[in-house]
Amino acid sequence: MAKDRKVFCLRATIILLITTIYHLQFALADTDSSNSTEDNKPEIVFEESSFQTPTIFLPIIARNKAHALPVYLGYIERLSYPKSKISIWIQSDHNIDNTTSILNEWKSKVQHLYHRIDFHYSEEPQSYAKEKGPAHWTRERFRHVVNLKQKALEEARKQWADYIFFVDCDNFLEEPDTLYHLIAAEKTIVAPMLESTSAYSNFWCGITDKGYYKRTPEYMPTLKHERTGCFPVPMVHSTFLVDLRRTASADLQFTPLPSYQGDYDDLIMFAYAAREAGVQMYILNTEYFGQLLIPLEYEDSLEDDVEQMIFAKLEATIDRPPLLTSEYLSVPEIPASKLGFDEIYMINLERREDRRDRKSVV
Repeated sequence: MAKDRKVFCLRATIILLITTIYHLQFALADTDSSNSTEDNKPEIVFEESSFQTPTIFLPIIARNKAHALPVYLGYIERLSYPKSKISIWIQSDHNIDNTTSILNEWKSKVQHLYHRIDFHYSEEPQSYAKEKGPAHWTRERFRHVVNLKQKALEEARKQWADYIFFVDCDNFLEEPDTLYHLIAAEKTIVAPMLESTSAYSNFWCGITDKGYYKRTPEYMPTLKHERTGCFPVPMVHSTFLVDLRRTASADLQFTPLPSYQGDYDDLIMFAYAAREAGVQMYILNTEYFGQLLIPLEYEDSLEDDVEQMIFAKLEATIDRPPLLTSEYLSVPEIPASKLGFDEIYMINLERREDRRDRKSVV
C-alpha cells in the first residue's frame, strides 16, 4: 500500500512537471513573438531641419546725406529681415553737414538689434582737392569711393557673409520684404527696381561699347510696370544684392581689371567685372520697392539736394503713404516761418484734406 502511494505521488509529480513545461513552452513562444514584433517595428526617423536664415552684409557709405538719412535709416530698420542676421558696415567722410552725428546717434541706439555694426568716419578734410562743389566727382573722389566699395566687398567675404546688400543713402526701400524677394529670385546679382520723380532708375536695359547708358525700347515698359518679372540687364546700380555663396561671385570687383580700358567709374567698372566673370545682372520689378533721388548735376549745390528730398516727400503723398523716418533719431522740427512775408494764406485746406495732409508732411 505504501509502495502504491509512492508510485502515485511520483506519477502525479511527473504529470504536474510535464503540464508546467507544456504551458511554459507556450508562454515563452508568446514572449518571443512579442519581442519579434517589437524588433520589427521601424525606428523613428527624424526629418531634416530647415536651413538657417542667410546672413547679410550691408555697407553704408555716406557723404553729405544728413537730409536723407532719417528716411533712409528708417526704411533700413523697417526691413522685415531678421536684424540678428544683418551686419552693418558704415563709412563716412568729406562731410560739410552733420551726417556723422546722425549716424553716430543711430548706431548707438540700434547696435544691440543687429549682429554687428562697424562705424568708421573722419571729420577732416571736408572736401577733395580741386573739388568745385559737393556734386563734383573728381578723379580722387571716384578712386576713394571705388576703394571703399571694394573694401566692403572684401570685408563681406572675410566675414563669410552669404550676401552683400548695397543700398545708397538716398535710396528708400519702402517694401519691408525687399530682401526676401531678392533672395527668392536666386540670382548672383539682382536689384529691386526703384522709382524717382523722373524716368531715372537704378538699372539700364542697354549700354554702349564704353559701358554707358544706351536707350532701348524695353526700358520704359519695365519702369512703368507694363511688363513685370525678373529681367536680365547689362547694368544695375545704387541698390542691389550679390549672392556671395556662388562661385562666380569670387571674381567680382569694383577696382578696374587689368583688361579694363574705359573711364574710371565705379558703376561701369563693376558691371565690366561682372561680364568678365560671366555673371548676369537682373532687375526685379514685381513689386513697388521704393524710390531714389536723382543724382545732382555738376554745378548743383547741397541745397539743391535738400530741396529734392523735400520734393520727394511731397510727391510721395500723392498716391502712396508719406515717407517714414527713423524711430531712433531725434530729428529736429523746422521752426515755422513766414519766409519774410507779412502773411501767408493757405487756400482750400479745410475743403481739401489731402492738400492739408501733404502740407503737414513737408
